[in-house]
Amino acid sequence: MHIFSKLLVSAASAASLTAAEKPNVLFFLADDHQAALLSALGNESIKTPHLDTLLNRGTYFSNAHAEFPTSAPSRASILSGCSGLTHGAIYPKWTNYFKPELVPYTWTQTMKNGGYETAWMGKWNTNGPIESFGVDHPSCVKVGGMGPHWLKAKGFDGKTYEGFSSTVFCDAAIRYIDSYNAEKPFFMTVAFTAPHDPRTPPKEFEEMYKNVDVPFPKNFMPNHPFDDGYTNIRDERLLPRPRKKDAVMNEIRKYYGLITQMDEQIGRTIKALEDKKLLDNTIIIFCGDHGLGLGHHGLLGKFNMYTHSTQTPLILAGPGIPKSKKDSLVYLHDIYPTICEMAGLGIPKTVEGKSLASIILGKEEKVRDFIFCANSNLQRMVRNDRYKLIRFYRDEKEKKGSNKFVLFDLKTDPNEMTNLIDSPEYADIVKMLKNELRKW
Repeated sequence: MHIFSKLLVSAASAASLTAAEKPNVLFFLADDHQAALLSALGNESIKTPHLDTLLNRGTYFSNAHAEFPTSAPSRASILSGCSGLTHGAIYPKWTNYFKPELVPYTWTQTMKNGGYETAWMGKWNTNGPIESFGVDHPSCVKVGGMGPHWLKAKGFDGKTYEGFSSTVFCDAAIRYIDSYNAEKPFFMTVAFTAPHDPRTPPKEFEEMYKNVDVPFPKNFMPNHPFDDGYTNIRDERLLPRPRKKDAVMNEIRKYYGLITQMDEQIGRTIKALEDKKLLDNTIIIFCGDHGLGLGHHGLLGKFNMYTHSTQTPLILAGPGIPKSKKDSLVYLHDIYPTICEMAGLGIPKTVEGKSLASIILGKEEKVRDFIFCANSNLQRMVRNDRYKLIRFYRDEKEKKGSNKFVLFDLKTDPNEMTNLIDSPEYADIVKMLKNELRKW
């Protein structure tokens, strides 16, 4: 019986695991990764061989959501296991706040308390020094949000490393793996800044897609049909309006280049695990912090409630994790309690996410009936397994946003193009979803 399967048999077996029996955990966290952008998910134009391999040997969640689809609140939720309404790193505070009372109960600290050595490479945009969150081995950490992908970063050894962001971060991860002595199991996060803009992949990866006819969004619009409240935010100023297809296609091609380059670095890191004979006892996780609009609905950012921005791939692979696809409604902040259960660790009472372990093992089909998402004070969303209701708000003081609702049938209209809000036959569904949104 695999370790993970044994853990779910009884609490006693989980508590009795030795350090050698506990699985290592390697978490790859991408930035702005759209849910469908893996070759294994049907997009044959994009090259993601290493993530495809991971997906094909693990469990893939097709409905994984970022509750607040921007980097700071989403990453704070992943780290805390909490809603953004709890950890507080949301508009207007963003990276300048993280509820201090939660710091001792964050994912990294919980793993450290449970006997893990904790390492972090790459992006860190949660308020407070990384060491105070229980990280033993910070290396090539980039503090803050966006920035150039060509960077210099200080390694754990005190040396300065220079290069393309995804390469620098995974080089640091590989150095850690190569020097790992197995006295404790490890929990390592590689937090990418790719494929976030600036869309400047290394030349080889930009050329790879230069003349490729990559898929164009089926829900492309030259402009969003109404003021969603974020018309003038930085992301939406990356291209002029109305959006031109050629300009959008150029952005998409470079976005693909960033993803493929990141995928190559992920492959190198997994190969280092294999060479060190650690792969068979390592749980590997991949997800983005949220998705992104690239011409979808006339948008270029993630400040919206559409599927292309709220959802991202979520893959877990490793000992005892079966190959399967799950359509359950999940949050990214469910990952923390899931890994605690897999590793035989107690889940702190502060954690609001739900363990997905029973879903992974086929013992349960779902852990919730609804997903809720939001962007500052201008957008709220609720969805179930078929219908999505978005509430847009008007800020009269700032003179932005719109006072309206939209309803989509995600089964018949996955691209979210037909607003059913005024169709009488959906009145009961609208009433039910409005009631759920009010309760949230």
